Amino acid sequence: MDFRSYASSPTLHIIAITALSVASTASIISNGSTIISILLISLLLFTLYRLLKIVRYPIEQVQYFLLALRCGERMIRFPKSSNSTLGDMYSQMNDIIKLYYNNKVEIETKKDYYDRILRIMTHEIRNTVTPIISLTDHYINHSCELSGDDVKEGLKIINSQSHNLKSFLDSYHTLTHLPEPTFTTINTTELFESIGNLLRGEPCGNRIEILSTNVSIKADPVQMQLLLSNLLRNAMQAIEGYEDGKIVIRASISDKQPFITITDNGCGIAPERIKDIFLPFYTTKEKGSGIGLSLCRQIMLLHGGELTVDSSPQKRITTFIMTFPAA
Repeated sequence: MDFRSYASSPTLHIIAITALSVASTASIISNGSTIISILLISLLLFTLYRLLKIVRYPIEQVQYFLLALRCGERMIRFPKSSNSTLGDMYSQMNDIIKLYYNNKVEIETKKDYYDRILRIMTHEIRNTVTPIISLTDHYINHSCELSGDDVKEGLKIINSQSHNLKSFLDSYHTLTHLPEPTFTTINTTELFESIGNLLRGEPCGNRIEILSTNVSIKADPVQMQLLLSNLLRNAMQAIEGYEDGKIVIRASISDKQPFITITDNGCGIAPERIKDIFLPFYTTKEKGSGIGLSLCRQIMLLHGGELTVDSSPQKRITTFIMTFPAA
């Protein structure tokens, strides 16, 4: 505790005045000076009132702080104070409210995330298992009437549905069982060239342009390759059918914070879809699994970074932005 802050505080001044007033009042009363005694008593009462008001103010602020936490109020902010001790206390109270709200939002977001996964899993499993149950019930009840071709056709359906279910569950396992990253220093130019060579033979893979300023990032090489190849394949699909379609992957750094951006001039993403594209199992593709972008965002979260997107279908510009922690 810094006692010098109290030495210059109004509270200490008032306490000193109060002490002097009490001493003076006692002395004058003993000498029989009634009028002056009354004046000093009034001054004493006023001083005590002011002291009480000064003491009550921080107590009331703490009460507001506790009420804000209880009610989930996140907009309240406590004022700065010329008193360094009170100023530090109010600053910490503001930080606690901000941290409390951020944690609450994160918990609610994760709850929505897993609620959605559970709903989709229930839907997919029910849709897959229902025809299997129906077919096996039919076989049990009409076994004498079935021909070999009927059985063979039914087994094909059961096999297909079983593979679909396994594929769905494998996707879920991939999304929820990403290992912790093994961090190494990665040169982005080398990383981009490696992925570019990997995708060169795929449709639109030769339209990838690499722009890098020799930026290095701390990341897991395997997970970075998975992340970037997923995003680049999305961009390659977006520019299909456009003769002037191209993709630019760029690494840059600002205030010691590395960024990787992937920009394409394809079909773009409709505004109403932007909020959903990172949700698990959300897809508009006929054969899409809906985990690609969810997986990409999960990888960035494991790296302590962030994945965002900005798209304008009218201008035919879509940019995915990977923000890494500052070095």
